[in-house]
Amino acid sequence: MAEQHADIYPWLLDYWAKLNRYLQHDRLPSALMLHADEGLGLVELACSFANRVCCLQPNNEGMACGQCASCLLFNAGSYPDFYHLQPEDGKSTIRIDAIRELSANLSLSAQYTKPRVVLIDTADAMPHQAANSLLKTLEEPSDNTCLILIAHNLSKVPLTIRSRCQLLSLKTIDRDQACSWLELSGCQQASEYLSLANGAPLLAQNLAQLEALDKQTALFKQLISVFKGQLDPLLFAEACFSHKELPVLQWLIAWFTDALKCAHGCSSDKLIKPSLAIELKILTAKLELKQLHQILDKLMQLSELESTQVNQQLMFEEFAVCCYSLSLTKG
Repeated sequence: MAEQHADIYPWLLDYWAKLNRYLQHDRLPSALMLHADEGLGLVELACSFANRVCCLQPNNEGMACGQCASCLLFNAGSYPDFYHLQPEDGKSTIRIDAIRELSANLSLSAQYTKPRVVLIDTADAMPHQAANSLLKTLEEPSDNTCLILIAHNLSKVPLTIRSRCQLLSLKTIDRDQACSWLELSGCQQASEYLSLANGAPLLAQNLAQLEALDKQTALFKQLISVFKGQLDPLLFAEACFSHKELPVLQWLIAWFTDALKCAHGCSSDKLIKPSLAIELKILTAKLELKQLHQILDKLMQLSELESTQVNQQLMFEEFAVCCYSLSLTKG
């Protein structure tokens, strides 16, 4: 079970209020879908709301009291009418057996009078069979039960499932608010890390703890060295592979996207990483437009393979050698 938070992240307060209104008007949906980019705290929000639904004595601010018998069980991870489905450690999808077990449990009577709550984390990463099994549960909802589905990519959620859920979508958050929160949490270079995380505060916090900015700078310098012929491409591949906890592929895609923009004459303020404009000219000097497109196509293919069982080190080695070979062919 995800760690519970007594407070709601500041950028989620408006969405928390929307969830609370379901309870205030006694209109809790049988199925809710919460949608937002990763790193914004959707799972924590959903867990806090589930706790609020189960709480026997919510406070005046609409939060779970944290002290009643239900809250104590909930925070201990043993509340019998709360089910949290998520991929097992090392897996990227929820097992179909977990969905079937959930359906069997929901066919039984609830142990408390409060609504049962089911949280399905990564509803956009379910195999076809699991999605079909869940659809049956959504088509025949159990009494006094609310299913909360978390999705980061709506296009990967089957339309048949989406159509049976009330959608609450978090599109943007206040950047200044997120920066202030990061600074209060002790993050140095809050604005830079928030940009690195594409505006996701929790991801930015994690990247700061990993000192990702320094590692990104070092990796970019190594990439340039490969194109200058000053670094063995296999050593660059090894460096990429060694940062498995960091979004290295996304960085590479951003760099070569910027290089392509530079090749088309875009000004630096149009770049994803404007501070790299001068160094990016080294890439555009070494590569034709066609070759830049080739590299970006290769990176997009690798990005799709990233969550599979592909050998990551071999993947980076092939990419690095490909880059080096292309850099020698211009003209």
